Amino acid sequence: MKKIRFYLEYKLLVMLGWIIRRLPRSGVMVLGRRAGDLIYYLVPIRKTVTLDHLRRAFPEKTEQEIRVIGRQAYQNLATLCFEHICISYMDKEELLKFVRFEGKEVLDTAFDRGKGVIFVGGHFGNWEYMGGATSVQGYPIAYVVAHIANPYIDERVNGHREKMGVTILSKGMSVRGVLKTLRGNGGMAILIDQDSGRNGIFVDYFGRLCSTPRGPALFALKTGAALVYVSSVRGDDGVITCAFEDIEIDYEAGDTEENIHAIIQRCTLMLENSVRQHPGQWFWMHRRWKTRPEEIPAESH
Repeated sequence: MKKIRFYLEYKLLVMLGWIIRRLPRSGVMVLGRRAGDLIYYLVPIRKTVTLDHLRRAFPEKTEQEIRVIGRQAYQNLATLCFEHICISYMDKEELLKFVRFEGKEVLDTAFDRGKGVIFVGGHFGNWEYMGGATSVQGYPIAYVVAHIANPYIDERVNGHREKMGVTILSKGMSVRGVLKTLRGNGGMAILIDQDSGRNGIFVDYFGRLCSTPRGPALFALKTGAALVYVSSVRGDDGVITCAFEDIEIDYEAGDTEENIHAIIQRCTLMLENSVRQHPGQWFWMHRRWKTRPEEIPAESH
């Protein structure tokens, strides 16, 4: 029964792709926003979590402003999904029509070091186009991905990524794959804005401690790889602006807890600054503050 459901979900996705490929770019954006509205108002998945996170992050904003941002977050996620479907009928060069780069010289300098590059970012804007466009521009980049429950959709989504030249590493082989990628002077994208449970390191994000992956700091200190912060922001014209910034690291301090914390806090602050500028483009639905330090009581969201 589950296999039949998975297949029907996949066919629905294919049908949606058939419709989307016949729309102009502006039509894809309108459809994405309307689909986001539909989910926000009629199928409010994680809506309570989203609004609660926004109230805590922006206590100075009115309830109306909070709800506007919450709605924008749903619109952004739906638009991103439709944009990702568009990759199925794009060639590599066509993707670049919808992406512009800022700080490209940061990438050139980072790769010229010859020790690999770790791209640090979050589920912000359109992170999928960021990776694909970076690869199309000639910079090698890999993702560590968790499998989607539906195997048909999982294969299709990863196929879209690989079509753009992104290397896919399965989560079970991530450490070995990441080290091999970096030692070959490749790029590794790591998103740092999902709860990492008890294995993470607690840093401040919007005034609250959250469990954050240590990976970017540990891999950089172990291999000497450069750390580059990347943000992707969708403009009103539908073009995604990918901006790159160098992240300073004290390699000589080694992998002490203090140094790891300093690096991850720096990365997280850069992400927070981006989100503050464009709050409607971050993934507020995720329970980012789920894991609490042992001395702080657990929160409901």
